[in-house]
Amino acid sequence: MIKHVLISAALLVGLAPMAVAQLSPADKAFVMKAAKSNNYEIQAAKLAQTMSHNSAYQNFAQMIITDHTQAGQALAQAVSAADPSMQLPTTVSAGEQSKLDTLKNAGGQFDVKYRAQMISTHEAGLALVKNYLQHQHDNPGIRKVAQEMKPVFEKHWDYAKKLPKQ
Repeated sequence: MIKHVLISAALLVGLAPMAVAQLSPADKAFVMKAAKSNNYEIQAAKLAQTMSHNSAYQNFAQMIITDHTQAGQALAQAVSAADPSMQLPTTVSAGEQSKLDTLKNAGGQFDVKYRAQMISTHEAGLALVKNYLQHQHDNPGIRKVAQEMKPVFEKHWDYAKKLPKQ
């Protein structure tokens, strides 16, 4: 029994460098963009929960928070399995920060601006995922997360387009 444990441990130690090398530049670029986008979606949705007075927008925001939190956790697990030293960003891009600032200052136009941002960001997110999935050489764990994200982006994009226009 101890011999089997030692052999298993030796195999795992021997394979560890291979796991670290599994993230290609395309994987890393996708992961960084997806993580920052995910952070933006959650922050924008939290603003919607407090700034919108429309229950359809608040319900949509809760769906965004739930789904993007799950996507972020799945992405973090896949990255950790492939390269434990890689840290996902906890911030948003400068462009996304500008969008958040626009929402914070939207006042009575919040719903209009939030709806427009959700349509455009989910369209962009869907394009990011589709582009990434076109490559066959990418990390299988990251690829699986991207495949799982695709229908979520589609659902959010469709839902955002159906939000009441204000």
